[in-house]
Formats: sequence, structure tokens, C-alpha cells
Amino acid sequence: DSFDTDNEVVISFTNKTDNGLTVTGKLEMDADDGDESAVSVDESVLSISGGFGTFRLGLEDPVDESFGIDEQDLIDEEGNGLFTSASLGSTSNLGMAGDGNKIAYLTPKMGGFQAGYSIQDSGASATTDTNAIGASYSMPIGGGSITVKYNQATKDGATDTDTTNMGVQVSMGAMTLIASSGTKEIAGDEDIEGNGFGIKYDMGGGMTIAAATVEVTDETDVSGTEEEKYQANIGEVVYTVAPGLDAKITYTDYEYKNGGAVGASSSSGGDDSGQITTLTISASF
Repeated sequence: DSFDTDNEVVISFTNKTDNGLTVTGKLEMDADDGDESAVSVDESVLSISGGFGTFRLGLEDPVDESFGIDEQDLIDEEGNGLFTSASLGSTSNLGMAGDGNKIAYLTPKMGGFQAGYSIQDSGASATTDTNAIGASYSMPIGGGSITVKYNQATKDGATDTDTTNMGVQVSMGAMTLIASSGTKEIAGDEDIEGNGFGIKYDMGGGMTIAAATVEVTDETDVSGTEEEKYQANIGEVVYTVAPGLDAKITYTDYEYKNGGAVGASSSSGGDDSGQITTLTISASF
């Protein structure tokens, strides 16, 4: 059992120039970095938008994250029972998330379609640049909407890391559904695939319920006939006590199979399973 606190401070501004450009700045700080004497900066980004689209400069997510989609997008407080040392992901989005300095470009929205590209340079002496692309298409359907997303990213190195992620979100009245999948490949080391499904329903009166299921496997780590595998089923109830104040109960039932992956748990072949129940009180202002 544990008690945890998460505080973020976000300072943002938007300004319209005389020639019609929109300039946006954002500074996001983490007030719970484990050092009471310092506050770390999560994101610091400048965006310039116009008829040409949007340029983003600075510490911000790569484009594959901007166009990413997974089953836990419908879960407010993601449950995760995966060993921190395991190379698997706990969702079907296995992309290159991270807030390193980068340049990104997003096209304007054209009839429901939008695409983007980002590059993060690792410096003159390193060869681990990260390139990412993504696209999405949204359209209305009778009484609701459908959105399709796709992204892929590559991180250079002694062995390149390649990821893909795709999925569809359907909203109909009070119900939202997501089906998604993703892959991550490192030659001779990792061949990971994740698949997930999520559903959320607005009960009215400030209450929503959501559920998600995910399975992530690595074909390169096998013990006998058993692959390294993480499975989880998640349920959540969110109640809005007052505007800006939410109470959330999240339940996660998970199972992890080591598949002989050394270092992925306390010892080779170490499996794990369990349940996690969390009560979260969140406030925004």
C-alpha cells in the first residue's frame, strides 16, 4: 500500500500577431520530482500557427505521441503492474514518448485529415536521432464521430528501434470505444506487439465508467513455448464532485509471464500477477 502525490504547474499564453499568426507558449513543471528544493521542467514549447499549419519548437512530445492512440486513453488513472525493469510496454502504444528538444510540424486540418513530422537530434557526437510521423482522419457518423490514427517512429543507434501504432475511436452519444494495436522492433533483441480495447460510458450526473483490456507480448523472449507476456484488465469509475474536483476509483487485474527474459524481474523466469486498487482525488484550477 502507498500514498502518492502528483502536482503539475502549467503556465501558458496565446497571442495573435498583426499578420495573423498565432503564437503559443507553454511551460509545464513537475512539483513532485523527489527533490523538495527544486522543480523540474517537463515541457517547454513554443508553437507558431497559421494557414501553413503549426511549427512546435522545444521540449514536447514527438509526433508519434501526438497522433498516438491506445485503449487506456479512456482511463483517467492508468493501472500498471508491469515490472519497471521489463522491456515490454503496458499499453498497445509502444512509441518513442519523451519530452526532449525537437522540431515538429503539423499540417492544418483539411476535411478531417491532419498529419505531422518531428525530429529530435541527439547531438554532434551521437547517432540516436529520433524521427516520427503520424496522421489522423476524423469524420462524423450518424449521431457521433469516428477517428482513425496511425503513427510510426525510428530511433537511430547501433541497432535501430522501430515502432508503429494504429487504432480507431468511435463515439456514439454517451459511449466511446477504442480498438488499437502497436509494435516495437529492435533487431535481434525485441519483437513486441500490443493489442487493446477500451470502452467508456457517460452515466450522466457527473459520473463515467470505463474499462480496458490489453495484451503485450515479445516473441524474442521465450521459455519453452511461453513468450514474455503482460495482460491487464482495468475498470474505472469517475465522479465529478464539483467542477474541477474529481474522485476516481481504478481497479487493475494483471498477469506477467517472464518468458525467460533475464533482468525483466527479480530473476530469470520470475512471473507475477496481482490486483491494484487506487482511489484518486484530483483537482484542477
